[in-house]
Amino acid sequence: MSVIIRTAALAIIMFLTACTTQFTPQNVVEIADNTTLELADPPKQLIIDNWQQVLQVSHQEQQHTLLAQLSIDEQQGINLVVMTAQGMPIFILEKPPGAPIKSTKMLPIAGIDPRYILADIMLVHWPVAEINNRLSGAVMQDSGAERRIVNDEQRLVTIKFSGSVTQLINFQRNYKIQFQRVEQ
Repeated sequence: MSVIIRTAALAIIMFLTACTTQFTPQNVVEIADNTTLELADPPKQLIIDNWQQVLQVSHQEQQHTLLAQLSIDEQQGINLVVMTAQGMPIFILEKPPGAPIKSTKMLPIAGIDPRYILADIMLVHWPVAEINNRLSGAVMQDSGAERRIVNDEQRLVTIKFSGSVTQLINFQRNYKIQFQRVEQ
């Protein structure tokens, strides 16, 4: 009997450890081939901003509806919580000012990397000049209703703004995210 109890206890501990894993990811992500974005502190004009958005993510014939809550302030830096549509937390990401990113995953959902979600949020919300300072291997262009990340005339990412809905398409990574602000 004690062998069964020890085995069950070990299995439960391993399951809980796998479900709640804390890690410190790198501060640079590759958003396309030979194109990287440095994940940095928010620019001053975004300080004291809070929003909730529904994210419709389409990737490799799979679709996910996620809820994201972002808080930015001078003392705490960036705090991002991403949940399932049912409200189950997937991960919490924190980036204190001047410090590396810390992330805690609660649900092991394949293909969802907190660093890439933060990178996409930066591409949509940070000022273009700030993105271009953090972008390597490409440049972001802005025409008001649309942003494009290009490398030698090759379109890598397009971001289209239309009222409360914003759509990001990453052509090289073959995914699309639709951001829709939740009115409070």
